[in-house]
Amino acid sequence: MILQNYIFKQVSITSINITIIFFSMIWLIQSLRQIDLVIENGASLFDFLYISILPGPLWLMIIIPISSLISVIIIFNRFSNDQETLSFHLSGANIFFLIKPILLISIFNMILLTVINFYIIPKAYNIFKSKQFELRNNISQIFLREGVFNDIQKDLTVLVDKRVSMYELEGIFIYDTRKINKEIDIFARKGKIVLTSSGPFFQLEDGNRREVQSDGKVLNELSFKNYSINIARKKTDPKFGWYDTNAESIISLLTNGDLNAKAEGHFRLSYPIMAITLPMLSLVIFLCFPMLFKRQVYIVSSSLFLGLLIQLLLISMRKVFILNPSLWSLFYLIPITPILVSLFIIFFQDNFKNYNQNK
Repeated sequence: MILQNYIFKQVSITSINITIIFFSMIWLIQSLRQIDLVIENGASLFDFLYISILPGPLWLMIIIPISSLISVIIIFNRFSNDQETLSFHLSGANIFFLIKPILLISIFNMILLTVINFYIIPKAYNIFKSKQFELRNNISQIFLREGVFNDIQKDLTVLVDKRVSMYELEGIFIYDTRKINKEIDIFARKGKIVLTSSGPFFQLEDGNRREVQSDGKVLNELSFKNYSINIARKKTDPKFGWYDTNAESIISLLTNGDLNAKAEGHFRLSYPIMAITLPMLSLVIFLCFPMLFKRQVYIVSSSLFLGLLIQLLLISMRKVFILNPSLWSLFYLIPITPILVSLFIIFFQDNFKNYNQNK
């Protein structure tokens, strides 16, 4: 029991440390993609940190099985180098005894990934997209710099002569190209930002509006006392990217008629099995086939190679499924087959030992 607790503790601590390292690296890289919220929209540091961490559950889905694989490789490679594996066998510990703590960790990780995939990922991504949309449309925080062309959207530019307060503006010019083959120029003496449930508006006073075709022909021109213009981003805005399969539940993805959605549903439903597949595969290679490799580095490299290969095969199944939906069962066979093979090897380890001795 003490030996099992020792293995459990060593593998768990190493796996957690590797997960933290990978998570931090991904967060650092991905957070740079959200930096425009601070630069363009004046979001607070809290908002930036909050929105950059929300996709975290999706990263954990990929990281946890890989961390388990690497932790098993590191710990059992160290055991082998320190001759601890041999001492385990001399103490009477069989392969089932050594596998039990790894299996407990793997089952826990599989349950954790199932909860993450079913509940946490869609909830976190919906919050992420809503918060992103809210920040990008919070015009009151946008740096409408005076005397500079400010790109509110990719096809909407605003020039402000003077910003009297957070909401009140003077000397406003708006260049709007959101309509196909049309350009709209708007001049206003003053105006203000109005926030509504449907998004922000510019409420303009004392100005004129001119609509021009792409060939330069003026379609209409008018003067106004009061004029409102909607400046909210649509949720279909490519920069916003509202629709995301990660924001959908597994059940809704599997019942969706879109093949991309179904592929994502099968992937998220099957992926938690990888939490058992990867560590089990590397553990069996270390414990059952040590004599097949002349050097320890071959065992480490083969374990890592096979683990990553299975990972890539499962990820690539999303593309394969779109081409041939009848192959949906491969989503589950890819992670389950190595487990069954590993169990077969464990149950018949004596035959493999005899084979190794004859070699």
